[in-house]
Amino acid sequence: MTADKIHAWYLLDPQGWSFRPDSVREQLIIDGADTYAQLVKRNLHIRVTTRPYPVSNWAAAHDANAPAPLPAWRDYLMRDQRHLAGRSMADKEVYVGVEIPARKGLYQALGGLAGSISDREVAALSARIRETDEIMSSPGMDGSPATPRQLEWLLHRSCSLGLPAPLTLGAVDDGHWESEDLGEFTDHVRWTAIPYGRTIRVVGENGTQRLERHVCVLSVGRMTDLEIPAGVPWMQRTDQLGFPVEWSGRVEVEDSAKVGAAMRRSIQKIRAQKDHYELEHAEPAPGALDRQADRALAVEDEISMGLSGLSTRTRGWFRLAVSAPTEEEALERASAVRKLFAPQITIARPADQYAVAREFIPGERLGSTAYRRRMPVTTLAAAVPAATAKVGDRIGIHLGETSGTSSRVVTWEPWEMTERGEESGLAVLCAGLGGGKSTAGGNVIYRSLLQGVPWTVLDPSGRLTALCRMPELAEYSRSVDLLDAPAGVLCTYRVIAEPRREHYASDLDWRTAQDNAADTRRLLTSSVLRSMLPRQMQDHVLTEVALMRAVGKVRATNTASTMDVVEELAALDGDPELKRHSGYLADFLREAAKTSHGRLIFPAGYHHDYAHDEPLLTVYSLRGLALPDENTPYSDDLDERLSMCVLYLAAWLTQRGMYFGDVHARKGIFIDEAWALSTFSTGRRFIDRASRDSRKHNTRVLLASQNPSDLLDLGLANLISAAFIGRLTDEGAQRDALRFLPSVREGVGYEAIFGTLSRPSREGRRGAREFIFSDGTGGIERIRMDMSAHPGLLEALSTTADPEKARNRLGRHRNDGAVGAPTVPVGQLEEESA
Repeated sequence: MTADKIHAWYLLDPQGWSFRPDSVREQLIIDGADTYAQLVKRNLHIRVTTRPYPVSNWAAAHDANAPAPLPAWRDYLMRDQRHLAGRSMADKEVYVGVEIPARKGLYQALGGLAGSISDREVAALSARIRETDEIMSSPGMDGSPATPRQLEWLLHRSCSLGLPAPLTLGAVDDGHWESEDLGEFTDHVRWTAIPYGRTIRVVGENGTQRLERHVCVLSVGRMTDLEIPAGVPWMQRTDQLGFPVEWSGRVEVEDSAKVGAAMRRSIQKIRAQKDHYELEHAEPAPGALDRQADRALAVEDEISMGLSGLSTRTRGWFRLAVSAPTEEEALERASAVRKLFAPQITIARPADQYAVAREFIPGERLGSTAYRRRMPVTTLAAAVPAATAKVGDRIGIHLGETSGTSSRVVTWEPWEMTERGEESGLAVLCAGLGGGKSTAGGNVIYRSLLQGVPWTVLDPSGRLTALCRMPELAEYSRSVDLLDAPAGVLCTYRVIAEPRREHYASDLDWRTAQDNAADTRRLLTSSVLRSMLPRQMQDHVLTEVALMRAVGKVRATNTASTMDVVEELAALDGDPELKRHSGYLADFLREAAKTSHGRLIFPAGYHHDYAHDEPLLTVYSLRGLALPDENTPYSDDLDERLSMCVLYLAAWLTQRGMYFGDVHARKGIFIDEAWALSTFSTGRRFIDRASRDSRKHNTRVLLASQNPSDLLDLGLANLISAAFIGRLTDEGAQRDALRFLPSVREGVGYEAIFGTLSRPSREGRRGAREFIFSDGTGGIERIRMDMSAHPGLLEALSTTADPEKARNRLGRHRNDGAVGAPTVPVGQLEEESA
């Protein structure tokens, strides 16, 4: 309450904007315009500020969230803290002050009235205030009355414009305010301005520390007609800058009758000027008069014939404030703001910086009537000041920063959906060649490993084995080259883990799980053995009968062997034709077992189950495995068919990590080249089991593939809880990728965004990889992976060939020779290198 007005202040809820259909965006703007239209004849004060989130708060929550940190955890956390200290973790807060209509003279009378009379006068306003509360809580605004604590924050940010946020706030939770309390906000801050100066100097105190900032206040000038809905709301554009920008908007919602009368007067003036040219001087009138008349007629017609509040007009003054430690830096930031809005919106710097800076303080009067902007409520609502990037959380691992409509730090807790949301732990990683799948997966694995979360990784290319060689992880990691492993390591009976009693609530549930495991082993064995056969044998009607009978005679325990099935095929009795055909199958499978890949699937003799004392990180590598073209459903080459079987069984082996240890403990599984799962009939069963058991066993499962359609073929669209979609250039792949993003529809223009991710520079380098990240809780944003705080991790995950490293090794080879050693001819050296 000031000397002449009473304002009720509201805090608006954040609004998501990125990756929302245009129809939803347009409805949000229309709802906001309807809300503004209901506040006709009232004055509004829109204030956009930020509430910094201390990095120490995130670090404390992140540390408390780590189940069993490794010794390197402290150094890792300190590196991230120092790195994030220079990044923005601030939350945008949008306040709106709405004038409360009251009888004339009440504002002056309240100050001199006795307490009881004053209370009655204020109580008489309660109906108006309740009405305003309902208006501000409508869709499109979603405002709630500001608490005394929130209003105190706004006053601190406004009176100390440009200064760092206060560390502590007063005790105003009881809501009792007196006019004498304003000294808390003003006595420790001094504003100094030079007439016609380019900035104002704000000096404040924080304990014993003296702080100084230079603030440059800008004003929104002329605006072209804005597209609605726009790609980025015009008041959200400043979120893209790397520094905070304060907004202050003073708005008057005009009476339609007065606006219509003013338009008619303008039309009469324009007609008189036109007659002055054409009738009195017989000269053609300037074309600008006709354009002004047409515009005035359109506005007058819109107001007089409008059937909804969307025809309401407003006038307002919109200011922006940027601050910096020096005047030069503040002016540089002001220049960046101008460039951001050009050419659609002109940004000017008012001459009286002190007067317009005072407008940011709630309750202060308008300092200057210059740069008044008239606009319909739809244009005002299209500013959407509460629009912001909503993705991630405040406790998880650091992924990077948003790189779309704003720049904010993104942290994510991968196990939030399985622990709190009761959702599947399945996540997908899709990107083309060089899109950064290994980077994204390795980043998540490394950071959660340091928390003490175990991971099992299937990496066909062998790139992620570099994580096992990192000094901080070497003691807790094991790299297994499956192609060089002992015979039978991928036996179909062994890769399915035996259910453990402590994972189930009752004996009945445990026995049911044992039966399901046995059924899975039989189905898996039959599917894999059939996939090894030539096409003619696969399509033969007796093949499935023979395999089902042979598999059914072998006891489906984790100590059985696929060679037992071969022996049962050879000894199969019954119909002579079936016996002869099963003999052919047995002969072929015996020969397949002699190959380098076949020996991994056909063990000889008894094999005990794996030990339960697995390392924290296990990386299964299939480096050198020759896979067929993913678009070819069948290969005539035995080696390629066996390669597919090896990759598929390795995925099942990797899944065993889900069942080790405590059922409630966090676990992680990463499977690259997941497209191979779609080539098997049991691929869908694998995914169903992974999605179902990931929640029960608190496991985050990451599946990576170059083509989204490969994962869609497995029925993943309704099962995933998170997604990282990288650079995709194929139009079909771009359309398929949208199905992994909830609430994002096809055909509205989002497909092309995937082709703009991780754009290469002029030198051909792509830099930090970009992804469209869906966090599983509704947040979808464009992010940039940031691992610059951990150069060792960045180097380990780099899959780009660097010839400079080869030259360095070659140079060391030359320098290692003894002094005076004979020089090797260049040609001979090249032959030796080759």
